[in-house]
Amino acid sequence: MKKNLLLLAGLLLGSATVLPAEPDAKKAQPGAWVNLLEGDSLELWSGGSITKLKAIKEIGPQWSVKDGVLKLDKEKKGRGGHIITKKDYFNFELKFEFKISEGGNSGVKYRTNKGIGMEFQILDDQKGKDNKNPKNSLASLYQLVAAPADKKAFAPNTQWNKGRIVANGNTIEHWLNGQKVVSIEVDSADWKERFAKSKYKKYDDFARNPGPILLQDHSDTVSYRNLMVRELK
Repeated sequence: MKKNLLLLAGLLLGSATVLPAEPDAKKAQPGAWVNLLEGDSLELWSGGSITKLKAIKEIGPQWSVKDGVLKLDKEKKGRGGHIITKKDYFNFELKFEFKISEGGNSGVKYRTNKGIGMEFQILDDQKGKDNKNPKNSLASLYQLVAAPADKKAFAPNTQWNKGRIVANGNTIEHWLNGQKVVSIEVDSADWKERFAKSKYKKYDDFARNPGPILLQDHSDTVSYRNLMVRELK
């Protein structure tokens, strides 16, 4: 009898060791990567510009995608305008490569509402008109958190650079060419102080809800490629 009990205990112990571990409920489980330019198509995008009368949903002809490169060409005739993803995102990771024109200004906005949201600033730091305020510099969280000045050592100015945005709950991160350049917690004391001094302070619901990802038309030519997103659940 004793031998049988020992055998049963050993079997139970052995079976327990092969059970899968409980997933960590606090850890974000990433979804599959989605190519936002799949097949050289803008099918996942719509126009994001707003006039006093209505939203313009058609994408302007200044936007085009060819050989995996999305370009806003301001030398082309016709309209540009912001473009936004048809899908809303809140917890997500976005990675992309970008190239800004000489003296140019643009941005990738997220958790947006009618064009207002957090922004990964894209700027020619050397010649851009908005280069006086560090919080408006390349890869900064626009108007809120400045990317470090020493990023110039690893960020070729108007060549291709790699950007990455992580928005997971209250955690916001910006990465530039593999280097984390912005990290802040929404609603922290630091956040509240910065937000109160920013132009966004009049928006009570600023970036608090899911919203589309927006590529900005700031009247300058800008290009993107390898534009990939995945949701964090």
